[in-house]
Amino acid sequence: MNSAYSSMGSLLAAMRGLFPPDLIGGDGWEKVQALTTRLPVSAADARFGFEFDLCDPSPTADFCVQCTPGSPLAAFFVDGAGALGPALAGPGLQAFLSEQARGPVSFLERTGAGLILEYDLAGSPAAEHGPPGVFIAALGRPDRGAGLDGDPAALVAALESIAGWNPGAVDAGQVQRVWAVASCGMIRQAGVLPGREHKAVRFIVHGISEAGVPAALEGLEWPGDVSLARGLLPELAGLVVPRAALSLDVSSRGVSPRLGLELFRPVERHRTDRSGWRALIERLVERAWCLETKAEALARWPRVEMFFGRDGVYRVRQVINHLKLVVHGRDVRAKGYTAIDVQRTAA
Repeated sequence: MNSAYSSMGSLLAAMRGLFPPDLIGGDGWEKVQALTTRLPVSAADARFGFEFDLCDPSPTADFCVQCTPGSPLAAFFVDGAGALGPALAGPGLQAFLSEQARGPVSFLERTGAGLILEYDLAGSPAAEHGPPGVFIAALGRPDRGAGLDGDPAALVAALESIAGWNPGAVDAGQVQRVWAVASCGMIRQAGVLPGREHKAVRFIVHGISEAGVPAALEGLEWPGDVSLARGLLPELAGLVVPRAALSLDVSSRGVSPRLGLELFRPVERHRTDRSGWRALIERLVERAWCLETKAEALARWPRVEMFFGRDGVYRVRQVINHLKLVVHGRDVRAKGYTAIDVQRTAA
């Protein structure tokens, strides 16, 4: 968007009143500002959002933006980030985006995918963060069969190059197992987190039925408690789509014991569904998977508001995209993933 705002951070500062302070406040807000003042305002052209640990009492959040080749944000990372490039884009993203722009038929064009950048801010010191996680994500609607079809080896090679890793950082045999499990659903995202200690590719397999979760985990030889994972979806019956997305980390040592179950509401993507999300969030509190303070703040998130900016009236739509139950050992905790669409309606 052509905007009078100098950065994404200055735009977010103007929208500050829309974000519940129990979700983003104090040092958490300062971390978001420190990052986004270094990003161009064009980062708000596409959907962006926050990730909240619903078991963490501190009002901190991770931040994510969408970036597609040819977009102003992609051009910023390739040409305009300057000395900030490695911190803002990571070790290999600039080269990957440049390569995608040069190729007559690029990897992302062949797969019909875009990129999502996720910045880990919540666990970082103030004004500091590592390189972002980068996810290759299918852009089509899941109910129309849009997944990352094709060659898994090419997908992994692309992610390894983005992370700046040498080839072979993940177990190719285990990747093939994930692909076999995905035959019951579809892989809609795959990403790398180069700022984390261990090298792994995270696959997100959508469309796994409640009954199919145990079979999928057993087929992967997942080193966790399958009986625990089996019982999670029934706890939320009637409140979520009866198909989950499995979030799986694969490294050179195989599949990680960490498991994510991504949960969605049975509503159209454009609806705020405030009462439906509130009922689901309250169930998480009952199961001790979410703190009450975070639950109340998150339940207030879905909304459509107008605010008067420096250069016109903006329509801001805030939605909850999905929730995730993270299982590690016997521990279960919830995370909330919110999204924001910003549109200037009048100058």
